[in-house]
Amino acid sequence: MTSSDVPELEDLPFYQQLISNHSEFYAKVQGACSFIVIPQHLNAVLLKRDAFESHIFRPSPMYLRKHVSWNDKYEIEFDNNRAIRFFYKKQGAGEKRIKILSQEDVRDSVRQRTYTILIIEQPLIDLNGFEQISNNPLYKPIIRTLSPTIPRFNASTASYESSFVFLDSLRQIEPAFTRLCTDLFSFTDKYVVLPKFLNHAIDKLRLLRTQFLQDSYRLLNRQSEDRDIELASEIYVTGYVYTKVWPTILESTESKEKLLFENIRIRQRKQRANSNDFPANSNQSASNELKRLDDLKSSYEKAKCIRSTLDLTIAAKTLMVVDAKNSAVAYHSSSEGMAMAADETLTAFIDLICQLVSNADVNSTVHLVAHEYYTENFRFLPLPQDIDYAFTTYRGVIEYLTNSSTVF
Repeated sequence: MTSSDVPELEDLPFYQQLISNHSEFYAKVQGACSFIVIPQHLNAVLLKRDAFESHIFRPSPMYLRKHVSWNDKYEIEFDNNRAIRFFYKKQGAGEKRIKILSQEDVRDSVRQRTYTILIIEQPLIDLNGFEQISNNPLYKPIIRTLSPTIPRFNASTASYESSFVFLDSLRQIEPAFTRLCTDLFSFTDKYVVLPKFLNHAIDKLRLLRTQFLQDSYRLLNRQSEDRDIELASEIYVTGYVYTKVWPTILESTESKEKLLFENIRIRQRKQRANSNDFPANSNQSASNELKRLDDLKSSYEKAKCIRSTLDLTIAAKTLMVVDAKNSAVAYHSSSEGMAMAADETLTAFIDLICQLVSNADVNSTVHLVAHEYYTENFRFLPLPQDIDYAFTTYRGVIEYLTNSSTVF
């Protein structure tokens, strides 16, 4: 949800009840709170004070990253994905994550302090359990226990977000993960990444990840590797620093990127000149999948995207055969599907990339070389065989199309 879709703070019923029905309490908490959390929607008509105490937090006296609710029942901390990690202080009662929609930092000039108001997607707790029942002196708030959530990590669907959630859920390695987060923040904040010294940055990140793994296995008392932790840490590290290193990678690969585009244009012009039946239709599904590279942060996710692009390319081309009368990449329909040899797979992928570049908007650039460099260098584990085959094919296409000795 964009910020324009979030209602104004003054229009939210929860906030309206807080400042009107509990004004004295609101004035009091502003002197000591760190966060006031306001849910976007509210179904209950009138709420008891305890409901508001559950959404106002002060710094935890025990943990640096955590904040404790005013009624001392709940704790929250924040992840890097604009979400609150919320859980009961009583161990084992469950936890959940709630999306942050908007943030406003408030400077109290009278008290000379600052606190933050957050608008969130939904209430932290079931507010129906705190609804005011008029004329009922026997009222007692009903607190419904949250169902525990156990994050699962799946290599086939792994992402930067799921890797963070998985590592953050492993309480035994919390000190190691906290240190890794701190080190990565320091890297993005202070480290200067230069085009000629990208390898130094890669070595630095590899060292940070290795230290995290050593600390984690020591805390877990493990002698052998944990595949999930190994992969999740790679995805998290490379995803965390992506926006830091990406501009430098673009600068480093700029000349090769221009050569790729120029060679593709030469190739396309020659094909049009040599064939009256030049294939104009592109494989839109595979093309759209390859465009997703720009939206993915980690090298592993980019490699998976390339693999799925190749799958879509093969699926489309298995119903086509080479037209020998024209160029090696001109196709006509076949009534029966055919298995593709390795050289046909490479040719089909060349077609796809050329068509993607040819159809690209003038004002937009497809950073195919930069994605190849990032995926190859900013990873610390060997790719699974099927993904590695697809990425090797992609690299072969890039090298072919940027090789000055290639004859189109």
